Amino acid sequence: MATLSIPAPRERGIFTRLYGLILPYRRTVAAGMFCLLLSVAAELYPPLVWQQVVDVGLANRDWWYIGQKLVLLVAVFGLGQVCSAIRGVLLERAGQRLTLDLRLRLYDKLQTQSAAYFAQRRTGDLLARLTADVDSIQDVLIRGTDSVVANGLRVLGVAAIFIALQPVLGLIVLIPMLLVGMLLKRYNRRVRPIYRAARQRLGDLTARLSDNLNGIRVIQSFAQEQREMLGLERTGRELYDQQVQAVTMRNRVFPLVRWVANFGNVLMLGGGVLFIMRGEFTLGGLLAYRGYGRYFYGPIDDLVNINDLLQQASAAGRRIFEVLDAEATVTDARDAQPLPAPLTGDIRFEHVYFGYDPARPVLHDISLHIRPGERVALLGPSGVGKSTLLALVARLYDPNAGRILIDGRDLRWATLHSLRSQTAQVQQETFLFNTSALENVRYGRPDATRAEVEAAARAANAHGFLSALPQGYDTLVGERGIRLSGGQKQRLAVARALLANTPLLLLDEPTSAVEPESEASIIEALERLMHGRTTLIVSHRLSLAQSADRVVVVADGRIAEEGPPAELLARPGSHFAQMVRADSAFTLAPAPALAAEAA
Repeated sequence: MATLSIPAPRERGIFTRLYGLILPYRRTVAAGMFCLLLSVAAELYPPLVWQQVVDVGLANRDWWYIGQKLVLLVAVFGLGQVCSAIRGVLLERAGQRLTLDLRLRLYDKLQTQSAAYFAQRRTGDLLARLTADVDSIQDVLIRGTDSVVANGLRVLGVAAIFIALQPVLGLIVLIPMLLVGMLLKRYNRRVRPIYRAARQRLGDLTARLSDNLNGIRVIQSFAQEQREMLGLERTGRELYDQQVQAVTMRNRVFPLVRWVANFGNVLMLGGGVLFIMRGEFTLGGLLAYRGYGRYFYGPIDDLVNINDLLQQASAAGRRIFEVLDAEATVTDARDAQPLPAPLTGDIRFEHVYFGYDPARPVLHDISLHIRPGERVALLGPSGVGKSTLLALVARLYDPNAGRILIDGRDLRWATLHSLRSQTAQVQQETFLFNTSALENVRYGRPDATRAEVEAAARAANAHGFLSALPQGYDTLVGERGIRLSGGQKQRLAVARALLANTPLLLLDEPTSAVEPESEASIIEALERLMHGRTTLIVSHRLSLAQSADRVVVVADGRIAEEGPPAELLARPGSHFAQMVRADSAFTLAPAPALAAEAA
């Protein structure tokens, strides 16, 4: 299968695009940042009060002055806490909204992707992008940005105050920060690919867990628990190694960064004492310097840790933008028009060529006309392209060459919704959602009444077993319908298709995965479903071909023969006759009149 080419986002543009995600919430974020500015200002004011109390109030024994400053401190502390609380609410609201909107945006992108995209992606990895990667981005964009801005304001504010209180000493204390910046730049360059690899391993682990949980019955049936545990352990070990490598590098570099940053304390104390002895500084000023130390070196320590989160967000952002930037191969054309409703069901294949890898075609020069209301059985060995024909009619893929027309309209110039809303499918493996049987039956028609659902279930021979469930139609069927047998799931799928009441019907091996005692009941239900609808039937079993208007035998991606079942059966040496001779259960039934002929 050909690999989709998805360009990786450029590293330089990752953060620009990440912070572009905040734009829809800019007003809320701006209000939060304004409150942040006020709260930081309130934090930075108290050491100046200490300096004034020592240098002015205490020196002059002015208790009134000292009392005023103490009252001011109480007011400033209160203002800071109020602003901090408002900031927290505003930024958290923006963060939660960003998380929700980004997940919905990713899901919307995924559900409009073509079948080829999902054929090359693992469900677990996509789930990791929708969950863990989005959470990582929210942590950095909102909480991380809040912390970066707050600590950045603290550092800049303290640096300005240092220089204002004693310019020379202030510049000396800031010197170690230059070396801190150089160390972080080097660290980022080395740790970035490690975090990127760790994110990939996390996607691998999630994908494997998803596969194993979905296939737990197969694992247990073949006693492969130990093998799967070893495989999971191997993948988990790879993730562990990447994470430990990142932690090891962080703990090699960060202690050095902190040591260099805190060396400023030595310069502060030594330089402060020296300037006081020279009469160029005051004791209150040195006390203020010391009070600002926790606002200066503490934020630097936080910024070092946040820098690490930024590298993880870069890796997560890359994975998210890979999803958002992936182009869908099957989309509505710019000037696409809806198909007429209801369709008559006239289908034409005109010289159609198709291959999942264009270099290796599956179908070769397929030309076929299916009349309105006609039942056509597509027969042939596995892998010759029968199911692919159905996928092309549903426009899960587009032909590499040639065209497919429905009611005279090329599908590439019709809207996908107008096609798929008038097409019902019953597949070999019926997918049921983990909700009630009632909701599963009316999935294609959410507005259907309970009476309409029960009527469809009766027609599908499903009412009996659905009524016998513990809560009847309101019983949860379990994930993927695990509480139902194969035959019950197929009859529920037939009921779903009956209720949808579409003019086009695609049946892809609808009886091949069911227990023999259910097959007759399902075929009876399918006969009701096919009545009056244009139907394409793919099956290895000939039971559904008995009442077909026409049989099309596909071999090696080409139409080997076609015609009414009786005519092909009477033709010496026909492929269909050979199939019938190999199937002792086959009995030719009279073909129903075509809807066009009945009219």
